[in-house]
Amino acid sequence: MMKTRYLRWVLIASCCFLGVSAHAQCSLVGWASQNGGVTGGGTATPTVVSTYDALKTAITSSNVKVVHISGTITIPSGGRINFQDQSAKTIYGLPGSRLVSSDLTKDGSGIIYVKRVSNVIFRNITFEGPAAYDTDGWDNMTIDNSTNVWVDHCDFRDGMDGNLDIKSAADYISVTWCKFSYNKTPVAGGSGGSDDHRFSNLFGSSDGATGDRGHLRITMANCWWAQGCKERMPRVRFGQVHLVNNYFNSTVSSKCIMAGFEANLLIEGNVFENVKNPIDLMNNDFTAITQKDNIFTNTSGNTSGSGTAFTPPYTLNAVPASAVKALVSAGAGATLSSPDCGSTGTTEYTLSTTSVPAAGGTITGAGTYASGTVVTLTASPASGYTFTGWSGDVSGTASAVTVTMNAAKSVTANFQASSTGSNATIRIEDNSTTGLCSYDGAISNNSGANNGYVVNLSNSAGKGVTWLVNAAAEGTYSLNWRYVNSGSSNASTMALIVNGSTVNNGLSFAKTSSSTTFSNTTTTVALNAGNNTIRLESTASAATADIDWMEVTGNSPAAGACSSSARIGVVEEKLTTEKLKNIYPNPTHGHTTINVALAENEQGVIRLFDAQGKLVKDLGVVRANSGGVQQLSYNFSEQTPGLYFVTFINNRGEKASYKLVIE
Repeated sequence: MMKTRYLRWVLIASCCFLGVSAHAQCSLVGWASQNGGVTGGGTATPTVVSTYDALKTAITSSNVKVVHISGTITIPSGGRINFQDQSAKTIYGLPGSRLVSSDLTKDGSGIIYVKRVSNVIFRNITFEGPAAYDTDGWDNMTIDNSTNVWVDHCDFRDGMDGNLDIKSAADYISVTWCKFSYNKTPVAGGSGGSDDHRFSNLFGSSDGATGDRGHLRITMANCWWAQGCKERMPRVRFGQVHLVNNYFNSTVSSKCIMAGFEANLLIEGNVFENVKNPIDLMNNDFTAITQKDNIFTNTSGNTSGSGTAFTPPYTLNAVPASAVKALVSAGAGATLSSPDCGSTGTTEYTLSTTSVPAAGGTITGAGTYASGTVVTLTASPASGYTFTGWSGDVSGTASAVTVTMNAAKSVTANFQASSTGSNATIRIEDNSTTGLCSYDGAISNNSGANNGYVVNLSNSAGKGVTWLVNAAAEGTYSLNWRYVNSGSSNASTMALIVNGSTVNNGLSFAKTSSSTTFSNTTTTVALNAGNNTIRLESTASAATADIDWMEVTGNSPAAGACSSSARIGVVEEKLTTEKLKNIYPNPTHGHTTINVALAENEQGVIRLFDAQGKLVKDLGVVRANSGGVQQLSYNFSEQTPGLYFVTFINNRGEKASYKLVIE
């Protein structure tokens, strides 16, 4: 009979927290402790690996009993490692290590497939997939038909089909102190049908897999389903699954624990915070669900169990739910400092760094540090690049920043190709105040775009986008457009016109798989020294590609200053009555006149929005008793320079918008 002991937590004894935490984090608990337990590779001499080939050789060799992973190892396309028919093995990730897969194909995805193994430990490993994409592909890790497996202190991120699945009569499994999350935008348009397949954990593959009856005995303790997880935390069929002292706080969740066919669930001492459907009863064909001593904070949907679940045969020291959030958010994931679970009494955390792009520069400061250490990170751009800022667990644009190590940290240094030199690159966005001179259509929202917007051309021949680029010298320059073109009837080519001459009447903008899946088209052109006009133009009376940005690479290109007489695109469809007659001067840096045409007894409001669609200010109400053109004067000298949109909304809800550049 199970004995669940709750540790007594006293405020004045909070100094003992780290000692209790270290002890709890170093012990095998749950189902994997039964049936002989788990010892892994024991004290065998570790084989340290830092390349894919060495990792694959060490994992697949039955003679290697302990594997230590060092650094970031990229899993090549189709390089999923099959770990099969072995026993007594430990695979441990040294601090800061990662296994990374970017393969989005059905057959080539996944990082490691575990089948017919026993007495195996996976610990302190970070598994990073390419993003959720529903093609019925592979998970970051799949455990099939294996017994006595302990997955401890691992970090599972952005699994394509899922983060960690357990199925095919696998049994006596413990998953402890693991973190599950999705940081990358899900990829839509997969053959499986779900455009948002951030489904973390599946236990039991189908209702028809009746061989799972009597198996899938799994304990999940002190785990964290963090941001990005949408469903399956976990989704269970057949199994006797014990969920204890876990933390759920993904604000995009639609379902957390999901009780599928013949699921037998014991749910105790967990914390559910800002999530939907903490306990999903699905089709009500589960065996039993017992929920007790859980905390539900700002949740919606079902929180109740039904029936009496199994009684585990093991003893497990659980903490009160009130202590779970702090304990799990500090300890879950690949947070260990040493293979012995970092149990020396000093808490250490890993600081990992990434350069984007990889060739853009280097970062100093990554490593493992004692709790409370203040670390200085320094970004050094490579030749031809500039440092643009930090993201992740630090922010700012200074090349040197400090970070306090009170948890595991992940930091990204962002670099951009220099805009000067013989091989420099500039990017002209769709909200640029220089370089983008005109577009025949609208600026539209698109979540997959680099800045959230695209140029959406009118669906007629001869409609296009015009850029002005200043070249330092005559010569050959490379052009690169990021675009989306998902409509089945859309034209897939456009005309490229340079300095008024058509240089390619069939430049390819191939179809993309969805409205948020972007692609790139590149070509080379000859530019003159000085200003050059570059125009993409539709050649058919149909929709064509929406343009995110254009990049120009060559001898010190620069975005040109468009003349105020250049054609300005319409942000929203204009009224046929042409309510906004004109705005001048445009660009402006001070006093500006806006002419509005009103019908008899018509009134409306004029507003100023920034390039992201955020309201900057109401410019006032305009009225006309007898109709006619109203001339309104404003002073924008105090406004921050940039791209804005002036919008008129009348008393019938009709509106028209114009682009305004403030210098």
